[in-house]
Amino acid sequence: MSADVTGVPERAAVLAFLEACVDAGPAHPGPSAGAPDRPETVVDAVAGLNLPPGSPALITMPNGRAALAAFFGTLLAGLVPVLLPPASGAARIAAVRRRLGGAALIAPRIDPARHGATDVRPLDGRCEAALLGDGTHQRYRPGEAVLMTSGTSGIASGCLHGVDALLRNAERHATAIGQRADDTVLVSLPLHYSYGLVAQALAAFVRGSRLVVSGPPFTPRSFADTVRDHDVTVSALTPGTAVRLAGTPQAGPALLRVLTVGGDALEPSHVGSLLAGGLQELYLTYGLSEAGPRVTTLAAHREPEHRWSSVGVPLPGVRTYLRDSTDDGPGAELVVESDTVLRRRLPGGAPTVAGTVPTGDRFAIDADGYHFFLGRSGDSVVIGGEKIWLPSVRRIAAGVPGVRRVTTTVYRDDHNELRYGLDVTVDDPGPRQTAEIENALNRVLLRAERPHRITLCRATTEEWHK
Repeated sequence: MSADVTGVPERAAVLAFLEACVDAGPAHPGPSAGAPDRPETVVDAVAGLNLPPGSPALITMPNGRAALAAFFGTLLAGLVPVLLPPASGAARIAAVRRRLGGAALIAPRIDPARHGATDVRPLDGRCEAALLGDGTHQRYRPGEAVLMTSGTSGIASGCLHGVDALLRNAERHATAIGQRADDTVLVSLPLHYSYGLVAQALAAFVRGSRLVVSGPPFTPRSFADTVRDHDVTVSALTPGTAVRLAGTPQAGPALLRVLTVGGDALEPSHVGSLLAGGLQELYLTYGLSEAGPRVTTLAAHREPEHRWSSVGVPLPGVRTYLRDSTDDGPGAELVVESDTVLRRRLPGGAPTVAGTVPTGDRFAIDADGYHFFLGRSGDSVVIGGEKIWLPSVRRIAAGVPGVRRVTTTVYRDDHNELRYGLDVTVDDPGPRQTAEIENALNRVLLRAERPHRITLCRATTEEWHK
């Protein structure tokens, strides 16, 4: 794969990749409903916006080939793509624009009055672009891209990356999972997630694999149908969706050759269920947007069962180490050194020093270099003089049959006393499920360590995690 001096791939390679992509997701009609999306039309129309090099372009497109055409089109035009959730409203877009800049907005349909746009132009039948011409947008450099972050960083914060580094990380991930040019890759994760964009879409691009683009909402049956209908051999899920696939034998994970799982930790029991279902190759991965994003990989199908709670070893070119922090939880903070880490945090962050990123995640590393995720730094709470490590509580609840996802919430009660609760996503919420969770916790936790409330909600078809 050849690229220009900014690291952006050549136009011909991009167009060949986009033309081979298959859009298997639900229809998202744009301003001209029913019109086919034409990648070359989008790419040329973005170039025709004639924006200054380095201008940020905010992209709020649903998963599909048109979204990828907008992403690559901005890069080829010397602009800086900023992928946002497709459901982003005007207020959220305005917040991102104030903090990160925005010379243009690309979306299926745009009301110029809601965004203060000076001009709206069609890109093709599925999307259009609004010029946000107030002259206040931040300038970056051609060959850069912004990956948005979430959680404690806020909804309008991001990571500035070089596209060459993103492609390098994608290549390393593809090598780690044995992805080949003759593979067909299904991306059903949101493309505005670094995991979906880099580890799937860009990995398919650098390997020359055929890409099938689907998207939320996820159901085991629709996933299996797409895998079968398009002869998919490689795909990726979050732990929450992987658990649902493992619990649905008729979904047929054996149809895939390779499944990768990234995000939160996947319980070893679910690893066993996926492998028992006939899946040939299962890879557990760890990463974060700041690192570009993938950091470690475990080939679970080749490892003994005692390592299924690990996220593996670092990718080639990635160095990790542990450092002490003021938090006295188990393990120590993981630090990542790589030539794929972010250039700087946005807004206003200083340039990254020596390719080093402190992750804020606590790990243990065994003598063979295998990494075990223990939780976020600061993921502990002191209640009634007892220090409680919240990841351990979540793991107990997650092991109860029928539980899909567990989160913890720290709060103060009516007497201003610190408390914590469990929010549990389950198949069948009700008194029986609550009792099973309470019994599992009571068998392990001291009375002072137990949650003060447990809230159950029914699992939905749209459980996506960063």
